[in-house]
Amino acid sequence: MKAAEAVIAWTPSHNAFGGRGQHTRGQVKVCSRPPYSSVDPYAFWVYAGVDGSDLDDVAMVFIHFNTIVVRDKVDPQVAHEAFLQIDEYRQRISPDIAGAEP
Repeated sequence: MKAAEAVIAWTPSHNAFGGRGQHTRGQVKVCSRPPYSSVDPYAFWVYAGVDGSDLDDVAMVFIHFNTIVVRDKVDPQVAHEAFLQIDEYRQRISPDIAGAEP
């Protein structure tokens, strides 16, 4: 799915965020907009894209990935597997990474 159509939900792997999302700690989910109810168990959610412009959406996808992995200490492979649902992510990661689009 395109970033402009996607929602990214996650819960950090640490407790600094408070108590929300205890059952989804360290997990990431990418789904289409809506249903928002599917992101309720997670501590955070964001729209993957900004405005539908390709470069802005690509930048936001990788900024979100960085936030989830670096700030919130989610396993990079867990985030990668979820982000593979986003077209712009698959098209821009290194072609020798599993799941990349040629």
